[in-house]
Amino acid sequence: MLKGVSIIDATVFMGMHHQDEVIRARSLAFFTQRYNSQVRMSFSQIGVCDAIIWKKARELQDVYYPFMDVLHSDMNILRAGYTDAVLQRAAYSPELSNLPPEKRLQAAQVIEGDAPFYTHDDDYQRCAALHPYLASFDAQPSDELFPVGLQKLYDASLALKISEEDFQHA
Repeated sequence: MLKGVSIIDATVFMGMHHQDEVIRARSLAFFTQRYNSQVRMSFSQIGVCDAIIWKKARELQDVYYPFMDVLHSDMNILRAGYTDAVLQRAAYSPELSNLPPEKRLQAAQVIEGDAPFYTHDDDYQRCAALHPYLASFDAQPSDELFPVGLQKLYDASLALKISEEDFQHA
């Protein structure tokens, strides 16, 4: 049984704004259901989110960032860097060698953290070493909403949509 606080990657956070309705609904449900609990996200995955947003038009950034700022401030998102053990595993673990370096780091952090990992990323889904850690999103979308003020910011932020291609260039 995995014992750590759930870990997410950028695909889950940015998934709340994905053009694919299934990914968007699953990501939104993940966050609304866990709003009053904890999740973990690496500093580098937060950076991936920023890289995606900074490539969007300024007008879209201006409607997106108020939502992101309040969510990151109000929700207990534990942000973490990499430990020496994570760096060692990422560098020398043969079962992670098929992943690009930044994904090896995320995968090693998941394994070292012994925690459920939520992702929409196909590379992680195919990585056999991560299979014991991959968590499933709820099959049915949630009816839960964010608190009223945050929900209004989220609704406005939906002017921004992302696609799989956005992740390729981050």
